[in-house]
Amino acid sequence: MTEALLDPDTEDTLRLTLGEAQALGEKALRSIGYTPEEASTIAAHLVDASAWGYEFAGLPRILVIAQRPELAKPRIPLSIVRETPVSAMLDGGNNVGYITMLQAAEIAIAKVRQSGIALIGMRNSWFAGRNAYYLEKIARAGFCGIYAGSSTPTVVPPGAAQKVLGTNPMVIALPGQVNPFIYDIGTSSVMSGELLMKAFLGEEFAEVHGINKQGQPTRVASELLEGGVFPFGGHKGFGLSLAIQSLGLLAGAKFRNGDLSDFGYFLVAFDPELLMPREQFTAELEALLSKVRNLPLQAGASPVRIPSERGFREREIRRRQGILVSRRVVEHLRQMS
Repeated sequence: MTEALLDPDTEDTLRLTLGEAQALGEKALRSIGYTPEEASTIAAHLVDASAWGYEFAGLPRILVIAQRPELAKPRIPLSIVRETPVSAMLDGGNNVGYITMLQAAEIAIAKVRQSGIALIGMRNSWFAGRNAYYLEKIARAGFCGIYAGSSTPTVVPPGAAQKVLGTNPMVIALPGQVNPFIYDIGTSSVMSGELLMKAFLGEEFAEVHGINKQGQPTRVASELLEGGVFPFGGHKGFGLSLAIQSLGLLAGAKFRNGDLSDFGYFLVAFDPELLMPREQFTAELEALLSKVRNLPLQAGASPVRIPSERGFREREIRRRQGILVSRRVVEHLRQMS
């Protein structure tokens, strides 16, 4: 029996195998100055994001990277500027976060293996993409990870008429018996990648998500880029976003260009063995998740969704079926190549 398509084809999209998407991404990235190795690393991240179901975080991001002012500035290899056995402050060398955050995760894993815990800060980098990508690697190594990333102004605090905070994601990843448990959220009402893609395509959101530059509510993506988007959850989301922006300072965000609101990556990783046997923790975690999955439901309600399980399931399907990419995005990438 033929497997039903997870993502129905449309006139505005093209279906690519993951290999085709990887090759297209690598060619486009090499055309804007990345080495073959760098292009392969970035494209692998973007294709995986699409396989998880986040089209806006996939190949369309190359069009945004190509327009970033940082790309025209000199880049140097990532370096460690301050270090202890359990910590490292990193300078990203003005490299895109798709490269530097992967290196930061590898440094964190090495320190956890040696010392049981790692505290990592990174400055002078930009655009980390889907942050669960790095935390999954930490969790699959058997460790726990907590990540917070500040970024450039996109979000308007409740009642304000000017953007000041980033979309500021947070991730918690824990090792599991099969797949890790990963909770990955952004603290804005819409994520920057989705906002940028809709602005590129000239689209609007179904609901008001922020203000234009005159401070008036709007659904138009291009106007939201100029004005700003709201945090999720009102004052609660704003408070979380502000806390993450503050952690970004601890990670060296202000060193990037002197602005209090900028990219700063803060990561804590540790071995659960510091607190209990890893097998005990993963067994108890699975018992908790199983209990949540099997709770009785309200009338007409859908089954309870566990964070990250949809992504793991759909990634396996899209590895077989391929991913859908906007025709306009593919055309632009082919022109770049």
